[in-house]
Amino acid sequence: MHLRPIRVALAALVLWSGAAGSAWADYPDKPIRLVVPYAAGGGVDNISRVVATELGMRLKQSVVIENRGGANGNIGTEYAARAAPDGYTLLMGATYLGFNRATTANLPYDAAKDLQPIARTGRAPFVLVVPTASPAKDVAGLVAWMKANPDKSSYGAVGAGSPTNLLFPQNTGTKPVQVLYKGGSAALPDLLAGRLTFMIPTASEVVPLVETGKLRALAVTGSERFHRLSQVPTFAEAGVPNLERTGWWGLFAPAGTPQPVVKKLSDAIQVVMAQPNVIEALDKLGIEAAPQPTPAFTTFFNEELKAYVDVAKQFNLKVE
Repeated sequence: MHLRPIRVALAALVLWSGAAGSAWADYPDKPIRLVVPYAAGGGVDNISRVVATELGMRLKQSVVIENRGGANGNIGTEYAARAAPDGYTLLMGATYLGFNRATTANLPYDAAKDLQPIARTGRAPFVLVVPTASPAKDVAGLVAWMKANPDKSSYGAVGAGSPTNLLFPQNTGTKPVQVLYKGGSAALPDLLAGRLTFMIPTASEVVPLVETGKLRALAVTGSERFHRLSQVPTFAEAGVPNLERTGWWGLFAPAGTPQPVVKKLSDAIQVVMAQPNVIEALDKLGIEAAPQPTPAFTTFFNEELKAYVDVAKQFNLKVE
């Protein structure tokens, strides 16, 4: 006697689900904006331009880069997080999402709640670099110099909560002054001019400068050497432990974006990142194509967020 209403309800649910799916069958039917929360020329911008071109070809729609820099990525990220969750405003997020969330109070967005991970695109180690005029030829030499010149030691950083920047001085017993910048491209001129002692940016920002002799690389993060800098030891090989975390990049959408859209974008990214021309283009930038679909990337992202919270607690970082 009560089976008919249940059957009707189930039939309605099936029809609704089908309608919801078919409503996004033609996605995308207009250009997509890819928000880059940093100025042109940095690591996030570089990978975004490679991915955007190929993703647009795959989706048969233009993917237009929109640079919205400022506040260490927070301005552009908030803009993307607050956009309509319709798949037409995406974000190229990166490692900064973790340390910003862990070290900054009153952020206008929560990376754990307001962003939908779509797919990881790439990764790269962090590289300890010094000016070529530096007397330090290796990590031991740099550490010795900083201990002998504590009042002259400094390093450039983009985020106050970067684990690598915090752990390197702690693990070497040095106390260089941290100088904050809005982006890596703003800090590098001071490093090149010798106004900073060292930096530990992602490989994508400095590999060309190292290969042309403008900077000297002393160590890389990760558990193995980076193929573009095969002569450069890992931090562990150089005698500095617990510096294995690498940088990464990934595509995000505003929370609430329909799952058919998320899946279509994720599937497209897996194909894009496997293209030989994309792999080659990223390799030239010092980035390894390292795609992850939505489920794996979501797990990875949540682990990253936790790791940065743990580092913030370990160092009693002042939240500002």
